[in-house]
Amino acid sequence: MTLNRIPTLGRVRRQFGWAMIAPAFLTLFLMTIYPFMYVIVVSLFRWSIVPTIPRVFLGLGNYWIMIRDTAFQKTLWVTFTYTIGVVLVEMFVGFLLALLISTGKERWLRVAFLLPAIIAPVVVGLTWRFMLSYDLGTANYFLKAVHLKPFNWLGRPLNALLSVMLIDIWQWTPFAMLIFLAGLESLPLEPYEAARVDGASPWQILKYVTLPQLTPVIAIVLMFRTLDAFKTFDVIYMVTRGGPGNATEVLSYKIWQKAFFQNQLGYAAALSVVAIILATVMMNIFSRILSKAQTRT
Repeated sequence: MTLNRIPTLGRVRRQFGWAMIAPAFLTLFLMTIYPFMYVIVVSLFRWSIVPTIPRVFLGLGNYWIMIRDTAFQKTLWVTFTYTIGVVLVEMFVGFLLALLISTGKERWLRVAFLLPAIIAPVVVGLTWRFMLSYDLGTANYFLKAVHLKPFNWLGRPLNALLSVMLIDIWQWTPFAMLIFLAGLESLPLEPYEAARVDGASPWQILKYVTLPQLTPVIAIVLMFRTLDAFKTFDVIYMVTRGGPGNATEVLSYKIWQKAFFQNQLGYAAALSVVAIILATVMMNIFSRILSKAQTRT
């Protein structure tokens, strides 16, 4: 009798386990898997946002158009330039600020540095747009106050790209600083004491003690900030709208423009698929870096 009950109990436990994970799996399917599959389907059509316009099956036609589109190639260049530039500066400055704050006792400095990160990106973009205005902006007002010529922050391609990168650096450097600060304060003190006893200089302590132990934290900051900067949209939309020309047109903004401004949902879906693939590749690279860093530590 007991032997006959064992398969039954095992079956009940399996069914109970499936019942427990069913809500999470259903949520994942409805919120992630199904939308992604739908985007792939849309990318295979000439799809209009107007329901009355017929949909034409193109297969991989949208992807072929994308490959031949020089504007798309420039968008990729702008996106990666923007992403790499802001991430490198934010990590470097954030790490320096974390080192500076970790050695002091002024708690109010931490709050002051974190203020930009808690402001909504739309508000940040709108504020900086007024500040960088050529005629009425406060930035040029102060330049004029010290008898300097006003600077065309947003009217020239390179200036506009550097300006939106500056805005991103101003807002998200505190995020990198906070993560680095948490990592620094969690490091054990014994290696530092041993290094000081051996006569190591501050630079040697930083190079051979702090940075090797902080490698997993560096990888986490790199992963989060790269993926977040790669899909930036709010600041670009509020400050430059991708201009002048398409000098600041990143991939996220181009997807929005193609879908809702130029009525090309199929092409926008193809751009979205490419963006997801690129983000997935970057995530896998950073995950491998993080796993290697954890094995070393």
